[in-house]
Amino acid sequence: MRLLYALLLLCCPLCLSAQSTRQIHQDSFSLDLVRSTGPIVLDGDFSEPVWQTAPPCSPFWLKWPRDGGLAPAQTEVRVACDDKNLYLAVRCQHSGKYVIQSLKRDVGYWDSDGFALILDPSNAANNGYFFGVSPAGVQTEGLVTPGADDIDVNWDNTWSVETKTFSDHWTAEFAIPLRILRFKEGQSIWGVNFIRNDLVNGLYSTWARVPFQFDGTDVGWTGALHWPEAPRRVKGNINLIPYATAALANNYEEKTGWDLKPGAGLDAKIGIGSGLNLDVTLNPDFSQIEIDEQPVNLSRFDVMLPEKRTFFLENADLFANFGIPPVRPFFSRRIGLNDDGAPVPILGGLRLTGNLGSDTRIGILNMQTRAKDDNPARNYTAMAVRHRVFGRSTIGGYFFDREEFQGGEWQRGRFSRNAGVEGSFTSTDGKWNGWATYHHSFKPDIRQQNGWGNAGFAYDGRRFSFLLDLLPMGKNYYAETGFEQRIENYDVQRDTTLRIGYNFVYNEMKYRFFAPETAQRLNYTEIGAELFQVINPDGSLNESSNNIGVTWNFRNTSEFSVSVAPNWAHVPVSFKFDDHTISVCPALPAGHYQYLSANAEWNSDYRQAFKMSVSAGAGGFYSGRQYSARLELSYRFQPVVNIRLAAEFNRLEFPAPYCDVPIFNLTPRVEVFFAKNLWWTTFIQYNTQADNFNLNSRLQWRFRPMSDLFLVYTDNYAVQFWGPKNRSLVVKANYWW
Repeated sequence: MRLLYALLLLCCPLCLSAQSTRQIHQDSFSLDLVRSTGPIVLDGDFSEPVWQTAPPCSPFWLKWPRDGGLAPAQTEVRVACDDKNLYLAVRCQHSGKYVIQSLKRDVGYWDSDGFALILDPSNAANNGYFFGVSPAGVQTEGLVTPGADDIDVNWDNTWSVETKTFSDHWTAEFAIPLRILRFKEGQSIWGVNFIRNDLVNGLYSTWARVPFQFDGTDVGWTGALHWPEAPRRVKGNINLIPYATAALANNYEEKTGWDLKPGAGLDAKIGIGSGLNLDVTLNPDFSQIEIDEQPVNLSRFDVMLPEKRTFFLENADLFANFGIPPVRPFFSRRIGLNDDGAPVPILGGLRLTGNLGSDTRIGILNMQTRAKDDNPARNYTAMAVRHRVFGRSTIGGYFFDREEFQGGEWQRGRFSRNAGVEGSFTSTDGKWNGWATYHHSFKPDIRQQNGWGNAGFAYDGRRFSFLLDLLPMGKNYYAETGFEQRIENYDVQRDTTLRIGYNFVYNEMKYRFFAPETAQRLNYTEIGAELFQVINPDGSLNESSNNIGVTWNFRNTSEFSVSVAPNWAHVPVSFKFDDHTISVCPALPAGHYQYLSANAEWNSDYRQAFKMSVSAGAGGFYSGRQYSARLELSYRFQPVVNIRLAAEFNRLEFPAPYCDVPIFNLTPRVEVFFAKNLWWTTFIQYNTQADNFNLNSRLQWRFRPMSDLFLVYTDNYAVQFWGPKNRSLVVKANYWW
């Protein structure tokens, strides 16, 4: 670890001495705003005088599936402003049928034809905004954060766009209120880019060129938007969102009978200064949120399910991105849900997030839950800060705290706290990255082996990419406000849990071979390897989990891949993969296992109305064999109905006296779009591993911007001994004021 930290320090001059690729890029892609002297009516016709004088922004350059050349279907953008709004007039060349995956806001944007604006008001490559629209006028807005896999579409706000379609092109006219944007007064140059989805040709293009290996939303590759004079902050960005619910529920397992419960609460969104947002919630309700998809888990450890509750999602990266995916010091699902996933009442809370200047982002969160059954009342506090240094690099720190209360009194010695620091170094062109972190947990009477750290570096080139990460983990590290995957090892035979520290080394390598531009079918071939080694504290091998594969990406957007996975494991406890056979068959014993498996997967052209994804695998699995198959079919009656059926089957075969384990998971989904403001979704799951069958049917009517009426029916059954677990019917209305 000392050697790696020293290596990172040696790499720091790379961040300082590299020529400012960003400045050169913005000099090449520069756009002047034109001030409108009259009103602009959003109709897609561009009849206003300002659109005749605003200079066009073109051409657009290919981004994917290859970069560098001019896009065959060009896009032209004009930009204007007044004291309250930023306006865009967009003309997209187009021929053929449009691909529209959904009429629901914030859904299916990247798999549909579309146009999007990327804005970085601070021009600091730190974070930004995303505003997108499909030819059908379906809006998508979100936050752009460095290092995220995708935009955060959980940020909601009111803005307007109108579209029109013609035989050879389509148009869009945007109006984005300045009051919904956080920016520093006096900043006259903003980062900007435009992204075009041309699904007929299977292409994505951008105005400011973005290298193949980076996302089109990367704020490090924006052009420069020059205001005629620095915009002034528009006051009055205060939104109140009251809600009311009526829930009819029956818990058959607890024999509660039918119970009608009314409810009400309030959310508020308040802009503070030029860069901060204050979110307040009182008696929050998440009954309209779609139920979790229950994955098949063939590991010995818990899986991390995604957070779906809207209050916790906006700017979530400030808290949730500390650590690495297997170890997160903060995991918001710990708030308001017990260890079994059952809801615990939340009294209220607040979240303050945003920018202090162009270089510093902060986040403060406080939530209070109410006692329920065996779950005490708890208060959760999270504080985080990230500061930009050396151009695109950051340093950050956090403190998370959970306190308990009984009968309204604070329980001394029942706390759980975490703190840590992280440094992330990024070269100005984004190709080189390095990181070093340290994390510590605080619990009563624990003073040793209660921390962990990791350090690594990565190179992300157009053809070759490489990542190396090292981590030592102490056995007494607790993440009770977060998620840690491997410390706790449950021994099935003894019904006990052993806490075992570990060290791991993770290495990832990829190389792409681009097909010639004259190739008719193939875009590129990618060869990759993932090597994951877990080492016990005494230096012995705990686990070696590896994957080596080849992927072929085709011009018609289909993809085919094959892989092999050699594995070694020295398991310290007895273990199992289901809850049903343990009463009649013994658990698999602790010991050494070595096995090899293989897998193949094909994904069809996702632009077509009928899509298919199929995979199959076979090989060794600990002391036995595994056979797996997964099929996903979907059909789109564009643009009103989407039908999806996913089925997964796994058969685990073990020698006597151990039992074979068949696992079946079936998840059909139907979405009906009656209009752009009225949607109905029904989602069904049948999972034998979780012993659960559930149905979730939800009707949503957006009767005015950001205001909704929900009708949600949920039904849960046991699979092994068929019978109802619980049922509920919820009506909820919220109003954005």
